[in-house]
Amino acid sequence: MRKPDKYTVDGKVVLVTGALTAVGRRLSQELVQLGARVALVDSISDGSGEKFSAHLNTRASSARSPTIYIETDLRSHHDIRMMVEMTVLTFGRLDVLVNNAERHADEILDEEDAQRICDSIDVNLRAPVVATWVFSRYLKQAGLNGVAVNVTAMAGLLPGRGREVYGAAKAGLIHFTEASRGLAPQLRVCALAPYHMDTLAVDSGQQRLLPGQRLGSLLTLSSDQVVRSVLRCIEDPSLSGRTLVIAGESSYKSSYLLARLRMVLIMACSMLVLIVQRVFGRRVAAWVRQASAFAEDAMQNQRIIAVPDETEDVLSDAAADEWSSATEEVRKDSL
Repeated sequence: MRKPDKYTVDGKVVLVTGALTAVGRRLSQELVQLGARVALVDSISDGSGEKFSAHLNTRASSARSPTIYIETDLRSHHDIRMMVEMTVLTFGRLDVLVNNAERHADEILDEEDAQRICDSIDVNLRAPVVATWVFSRYLKQAGLNGVAVNVTAMAGLLPGRGREVYGAAKAGLIHFTEASRGLAPQLRVCALAPYHMDTLAVDSGQQRLLPGQRLGSLLTLSSDQVVRSVLRCIEDPSLSGRTLVIAGESSYKSSYLLARLRMVLIMACSMLVLIVQRVFGRRVAAWVRQASAFAEDAMQNQRIIAVPDETEDVLSDAAADEWSSATEEVRKDSL
């Protein structure tokens, strides 16, 4: 079977939300260097967006300005439609949508107010869904093919306390990506799920394991690593409907269906432990729990959450141990 041709951004028009974040800035710079024209979208109104756009325009090799800044409130359907229309009006077309904007804070659900919960859902889930919908309608009317990349997070696959709303929104975005596979070839939708990114530490070059640091720092990502993965999502036609999971130096094509089956198995094992404990006592329940842990380890060895991509290196032993520890914590919380 003939492998699909690689999609290139040279000469394309790309809309990037969250363009003034660390990843958004680096991605926009890289896109301009690769020959794309970029609509920089963010909610900041202090003039920094216009300054960043002017900076990219002055450094561009072409005579025409390759970027424009569009201030947008992603909680507004009207603003989302206008950012697409303004991009098409300025550049004549739109080829790629990168839903990079997010709203993330430590959210203890029973301590949150309703407005912050709604804002998190609006920015992290509703905005990229509506933007993709508007983009899809535009492509259909214009008779063009395009790509939409949803930047999600590992929190969408590994739920945890303190990120109930954020994780639920990201999980919804991953599900939306999987369900949008049928929009191809006119609109190819894919997603990216970084494990963790500490831009303040990593972008300054601190990426080695220092005394006293958690092993998780081995999996911490820099802006450049995330940008490379976004570009891969744009360029690789085989990623349609897939979520690219990245941790440290490795990336995986996720199998969301298997991840859901894994969670069902965890819940089933937890229910079995409770039933056995109530009927036979704690000692027998402990044996069942050990058997469940053995089954979980076997699933981890088969990489149920993420299927390794043949083009990338597998996780190092140290990184794999950290990955296993993270999923073990999830399993314990479920028991």
